[in-house]
Amino acid sequence: MPYVGRGLQTGEYKLITLTESFDGSRTDFTMSESVPSERVLMVILSGVLQHWGESFTVSGTTLTFTGPPSSGETIKILKLGDTLNIATPSQNTVGVAQLSTAGIAAGKVFKVNDAGNAWELGNASSAEIYIFTMTDTNSDGVLDSLQVTTTNGGQDNITNAVYAAADDKMFAASGFTFSLNSSGHLIATI
Repeated sequence: MPYVGRGLQTGEYKLITLTESFDGSRTDFTMSESVPSERVLMVILSGVLQHWGESFTVSGTTLTFTGPPSSGETIKILKLGDTLNIATPSQNTVGVAQLSTAGIAAGKVFKVNDAGNAWELGNASSAEIYIFTMTDTNSDGVLDSLQVTTTNGGQDNITNAVYAAADDKMFAASGFTFSLNSSGHLIATI
């Protein structure tokens, strides 16, 4: 059945030729066209498949063997495709609809790895909030009792009134980012 539609924009299978012959001493040869990487080539020297990086390298139109091919050897070079350049999205153009959460279990977050050069899955914990409230237990004007209220690892909720009345607060969490919202309140987000 014939192909109907737009022609393919990337990839091709093409034989490449060399302009020089093998003489037993030369290692650099000029190919009939430039290639972006040796990884797009299949090089067969006298019936033996050569491995890129070990047996040969490529730079533009120059094919360089690690050792000189013997005089009279035959070669077949097949270009398997082109390099496909994938564009980097512009700032603030990737939203929730473009991201997939398939395969990410509950309680997991994307985080930057320790080397700072890649993303990896990490564990998220529930934010633990500790609220400290000082009280005067015997009405003598001295705050003599400390009450600590906690969210119990995210199991309990603290009301706005309790939070607002607290003398001090402390947050503990992993996998969270803390920031101020538009009202100036501290918020934690995964």
